[in-house]
Amino acid sequence: MRVEVINTGTELLLGRVTNTHLGFLGQSLIGLGLRVERQVTVPDGAAIAEALNEAMTRADIIIVTGGLGPTSDDITRDAAAAAFGRKLIFHPEILDGIAAKFAKRKIAMNDLQRPQAMVPEGGVVMENPNGTAPGLIIDNEKTVALLLPGPPRELHPMWNDQALPWLRKKFAARLTPVHEVTLRILGLGETKVQILVEDEVKALGPVEVGYCARSGEVDLRLIASDESLVRQAADLARGKLKDAIYAEGAETMEQAVVRLARAARKTVATAESCTGGLIANRITNVPGSSEIFRYGWVTYANEAKTTQLGVPTALLEKHGAVSAEVAQAMAAGALRGSSADVAIAVTGIAGPTGDTSTKPVGLVFFALAGADGSTNVLERTLSPQRETFKYTASQIALDLVRRMLI
Repeated sequence: MRVEVINTGTELLLGRVTNTHLGFLGQSLIGLGLRVERQVTVPDGAAIAEALNEAMTRADIIIVTGGLGPTSDDITRDAAAAAFGRKLIFHPEILDGIAAKFAKRKIAMNDLQRPQAMVPEGGVVMENPNGTAPGLIIDNEKTVALLLPGPPRELHPMWNDQALPWLRKKFAARLTPVHEVTLRILGLGETKVQILVEDEVKALGPVEVGYCARSGEVDLRLIASDESLVRQAADLARGKLKDAIYAEGAETMEQAVVRLARAARKTVATAESCTGGLIANRITNVPGSSEIFRYGWVTYANEAKTTQLGVPTALLEKHGAVSAEVAQAMAAGALRGSSADVAIAVTGIAGPTGDTSTKPVGLVFFALAGADGSTNVLERTLSPQRETFKYTASQIALDLVRRMLI
């Protein structure tokens, strides 16, 4: 079955809003044995109708996001009705529901809300408890179109609670389950991962192997219709890649760290210079992190390293702020000041300036200190692109904590 996604919204094409819908929908559909074969993003207005008409010549399932609101540029329902040759029918109960939402918020409703109560003849209405625009499903003998609101806080629950169950029931006889395992790997390039695992994995049977590379890391994707075969392939890959695998599925590095720390009943502290608090930010983005995160210092200036973490001035003068010795002193100061079980420190040159003849842009030192007296110091030279540098440095720092926890 061919699945296509049409994302609508001029703001997406202007780069003002990041489009996250494909990742969400693609991951959800794979559980049904369906894959998105094509995605197109179009601006508000007439382009929506063009994209719908084109998709209907190919696709069995079309998912449209956005364009269901009350303003003049929201034409998705009109375009879909025209594409399927259906009249739009006014549903007063939908408008009454919208009015009730406005009344609850003590806001006067205007006449522009009325288009949201128009439904293509024969269409299925999906309720929207998180917004005003209902979702819609229209189908004929060949094609199904699912029209979803654009905001993720509205789209996600509508998809999970209504659209996905409808698809599962509608196509029950045609769906073939597909099983997937994604292993997330740090410190190995995609070609190295391929050399280590691909031949042996494919020798097991019909397993699809794929790679998604990012800065300093790669996702290894294993897909097959036979669940036991995917499990065998994943076990083989785990045996080959060992601790380089930091997480599985959609789990992030910070989620893995928090999960492991909570399980081990260990607490963590951070001392950051070049990452500017990004490590602490990522940890505290994870629900439950308050159980494991003790303290975080952002000691960007040398004075802050001295006054807040007790890094000796003489050490800074002798080795410079970007050095293994200062990183170790920062970690020791964070451990001492927080009474945490693990402290991670990072200091480096994020660029694009600040380098010297012996210390290039991208140079970074990590130091890990444990309450049990264990230490680990690491030197790396990362991308000189500032944001990439900061993210990669935070990823390596969190991985050092993860490895200590396991």
